Amino acid sequence: MAYLVTGATGFIGRFLIPELLQRAGDIHVLVRPGADSAGRFAWCAREWTGGDRVRGVPGDLGADGLGIDPQWLDEHRGSIDHVFHLASSYDMAEGGDGTRHVVDVAANLKAGLLHHVSTVEVAGSFEGLFTEDMFDQGQALTTPLQRAKFEAERVVRESGLSWRVYRTPIVVGHSRTGEFDRIDGPYYFFRLLRMAAQLPRILPVLVPKLGETNMVPVDFVTRALDYLAHQPGSDKTTFHLVDPRQQTAVEALNLFADEAGAPHLVEVMPKRGLDMMLRVPGAHRLLPRVGVPLDVLEHSEFTCRFDAGHATGALAVTDIKVPPLAAYAPIIWKYWIENWV
Repeated sequence: MAYLVTGATGFIGRFLIPELLQRAGDIHVLVRPGADSAGRFAWCAREWTGGDRVRGVPGDLGADGLGIDPQWLDEHRGSIDHVFHLASSYDMAEGGDGTRHVVDVAANLKAGLLHHVSTVEVAGSFEGLFTEDMFDQGQALTTPLQRAKFEAERVVRESGLSWRVYRTPIVVGHSRTGEFDRIDGPYYFFRLLRMAAQLPRILPVLVPKLGETNMVPVDFVTRALDYLAHQPGSDKTTFHLVDPRQQTAVEALNLFADEAGAPHLVEVMPKRGLDMMLRVPGAHRLLPRVGVPLDVLEHSEFTCRFDAGHATGALAVTDIKVPPLAAYAPIIWKYWIENWV
């Protein structure tokens, strides 16, 4: 078995490669030109300890044919069983062009399956239950992330290839080590919680209504992705790799407030009330000063719930389950304190 992986040195990719290494076969990793990308690949390769089974392939998501040497494509045509497309930053800038290039290469290689890691953000402003079989429901796509991810997924769905799509919610650190490599989602609030720890615990921290959230640890995502990718059948299927439990953003953040020794957050106003407050001169600078970008509040909630029948059914025979956030929130907080403060 052989693999071609984009975004292997990213957050999800770094944990997926060790899962793939437990199976037989070579893993070809797309590596962008430049010393930074080459250095990151070399560092990750040492961490993976896969030896010459993990091989860098010079290329670029922004180039036709991914910028891969045509001779390499000729030599590997018909021998790549799985293409994992994890990289997404180029799609954000170019409206899905990176994914189009991946689709073209997968077709050129006559690859067995294309695995596209998407996001539940494709649901946009849909309200109600968004199932794994849903895609274009006429939902409004109000952010650049939603529009880019929607277009990339459309490219895959219309490609004519054998594909599987995996939609993730907010992906946080490893449930056993806490490891993460970027500030995103709830991490933006950690500095605020640490500052709030100086306040008396009886004084709540007042915040606008943040709505529902959905978080999963990166190790759940990569174990599920590896397992689902290698199951027979299920082509042209979408899997929601989400936490089946409903939880509000404030409930989740209060688990971290407990770790910080901070007062709990209490929702006291709708977001439109926050918008009015931020019109006060100088007020718009307050949240960024404590580490919370304004757009994080603007897009902090999901307007719908996500069915995960396909994923749950397929994973039922395994031990791959989403642990409750309360079980690993202390590990996430400890890693942040020790490595990012």
